[in-house]
Formats: sequence, structure tokens, C-alpha cells
Amino acid sequence: MPTLYCADEYGYTEQIRIMFAETGIKYEEKIVKPAEVEKMKEEGKLIFNKLPVLEWDGFFLCEPAAIMEHVAVMADATNAGRGNSYLGTNEEERSYSRALVTAANELRRQMYEQFLAGPTQDKPGFLSKTLPAWLKQLNRLAVTTEANDFGLGPSVSYTFGDVAMFEALVQLHSQVGPEVLADYRELREYYEKCAARPRFRMYLDNRPERAGAR
Repeated sequence: MPTLYCADEYGYTEQIRIMFAETGIKYEEKIVKPAEVEKMKEEGKLIFNKLPVLEWDGFFLCEPAAIMEHVAVMADATNAGRGNSYLGTNEEERSYSRALVTAANELRRQMYEQFLAGPTQDKPGFLSKTLPAWLKQLNRLAVTTEANDFGLGPSVSYTFGDVAMFEALVQLHSQVGPEVLADYRELREYYEKCAARPRFRMYLDNRPERAGAR
């Protein structure tokens, strides 16, 4: 069984939890306390000295984007998508999925800079300029998503990139409020279509509160 080592926060780890929920793959989660970090470093488990880290059959992997793709690989190997490919049906979709994960994590980073106290905080600027620019671009991608498509933009499959972007929008809802997508009809419809996925709904309705700020 895979093991996910992480901090007790949503942060960059929550997309991985939701990916596991979507694929139906069972895993064990181990919350790493600050005092345990040094021990993990000494044991060689904390790659690049940061969390989250995924252990799967003795293989250790860090970086959320890489972990998301690896879970997609393992899910597709067992047809966990029930006809859907989490990697995409071709290399173009897979590459596009990687781009979505990168973009989703960059959106998270910029959001955390503004909603967590720090020297770079400029919440009014973020809400009036930076965030609308993000949402306009994402809405353009959502416009190209047809009714029978599952993926954001040109992708037809519902990929690991879609899971990452959906979870970033969930955090955006939490930080800014549900009205954040009010002016972006197609993106809002994409978000609602994602939120209606049964395993997402079940996970989000039952997920525990986290102690961390993110």
C-alpha cells in the first residue's frame, strides 16, 4: 500500500489526497511533525528536504506534480478510471496535464503569498489584477471544453492535471469565497462538473479539518 508522508495541512498535498480519492486507490497517510523531519532526512526518506513524499513499494518520490503523475500511471495500469485515462489518451494530453499541474501549483503559491501573512502580501492587488488574469485565462480553456468532454481545455480525458486544477479552485473558493467564479461562466460550469464527480463529492464532504494555515 502506498504511504503519503505530509504535514497536517491542505497546501500542496490536498491535490494528491483527492487524486487518490478519485482513483479509488487505498493509501496510508502519515502526518510528519516538525520534530520528525530530521529523522526522515537521516533515513533518506525526505528527498530534497521537503514534504510531501510518496512511498510506493520501496520507491520514494517527492514534488506534488511528479507524485500526481505517478499516481495516474499506477491508476491507469489497473484501469481505475473505468474507461477514463488519468494520463490522457496520448502524449499531447499527458504533456498538457503536466502544464495544468504546474499552473495549478503556481496559482496556489501566489494565493498563499497573499492570504498568509508575509512581506510580499498585497491582497488588494492580487484580487483586482492577478486573480482576474488567472481566471480569464482558465475561462478561455473552459470555453473549449465541450459538453461530452471531461478535461479542461483541449483534453478529452479527465487527467491528473484536471484533479490538480480543480483542487486549486477548491482552495480559491475557501480563501476568496464561492462568488469568485461568478463572472466566469464556463469555468464555473467546469468547476461544478468536477465537484459533482461522486468520489470528489464523498471526499470533500468527509475530509478532516487540518491544523496548518494552508
